[in-house]
Amino acid sequence: MRYSTVALGFFMLLWSGCQNNPKRDETVALCGPERLELHSRALDQLLLAAGSDLDIVSCNAIEALVEVAPRDGLPAFRKATRSESPVVRYAGFVALGERRDHKSLDLMVTGVKNVHPHVRLAAAFAAYRCGKEGAARLLVRALTDSPEDGLRAEAAALIGRLEEPRAKQWLQRALRLPANEKSSRVSLAINGALARLGDEDGIRRLVLYSRGDTAERTEALLILAELDYQEVREDLLYALLGPEEEYLEARLIAARGLGKLGFKEGYDLAARMLSYTDPNRNPTPENPDRTFAVRSLAIHALAEIGDPRALGPLREIAAAPDDPRLQVAASYAICMILSDSNETR
Repeated sequence: MRYSTVALGFFMLLWSGCQNNPKRDETVALCGPERLELHSRALDQLLLAAGSDLDIVSCNAIEALVEVAPRDGLPAFRKATRSESPVVRYAGFVALGERRDHKSLDLMVTGVKNVHPHVRLAAAFAAYRCGKEGAARLLVRALTDSPEDGLRAEAAALIGRLEEPRAKQWLQRALRLPANEKSSRVSLAINGALARLGDEDGIRRLVLYSRGDTAERTEALLILAELDYQEVREDLLYALLGPEEEYLEARLIAARGLGKLGFKEGYDLAARMLSYTDPNRNPTPENPDRTFAVRSLAIHALAEIGDPRALGPLREIAAAPDDPRLQVAASYAICMILSDSNETR
């Protein structure tokens, strides 16, 4: 972890009060001042992490701030668009687009000319969301003409988030192109974007993907988990009840989706997986260590489920400096749970 000395010192102080407090029964509700303090510490940690030198930590914190504190995160979003890292620039532009920050339009117009193609797409997404309708052409061209599957898939995902009535037409037309029909990655991304827009055929095809091979199943479930459609509850329950070890990640994603719909069937699984350790002692690129992935998915499931019983374990993870990625996830989950309770608004 490459935080500066000053930042690290502040980071250590953030949770010192929580660490020194005696551990209370998780079932005991926190009082109002304790909730406010916990929320404040979690938010401060996200704001600090947004400026991390670790790209994944910075990006995750920016994505979290878009959800839980977009106004507080605005300076970090703008700063991210000037980062040396393309993935951080990408995250910054997407955040500004989600926020519809019209005051940053000049940054977006400059970003559309960026040398990195994914950054250009993110800047075009943001510019369109802030009134530059012509910026959509860059996204549509990438979806239909780019030789790279990854770029076409990214363009599809961003088009699905434009909140543009014509987006369905653009996506449906692109879905029929031979190159996109042959690429399961792009086809999945297009159907996911259509599902986000409420297209019933897109939702149906996404459900089919969620029962496919491992890679497709995980990606499809991640999109289904973000949808707020009660119609997919049975499909999420089906995934939640899969085999314990083989489909663990899929089950946790399903728990997250059910939580978003207001159901807590996945709470026990998610709470138990906060301390998961991969039994595989010889990880390889083909069979990597799953510890972080499983714990992170468990934390995000608890964030959507919103049960205050999770605050105690999440606070401990947020205070433990061994993995800043999990600290960001736990801080996000704390903010989500406390915001859901309306105690901090």
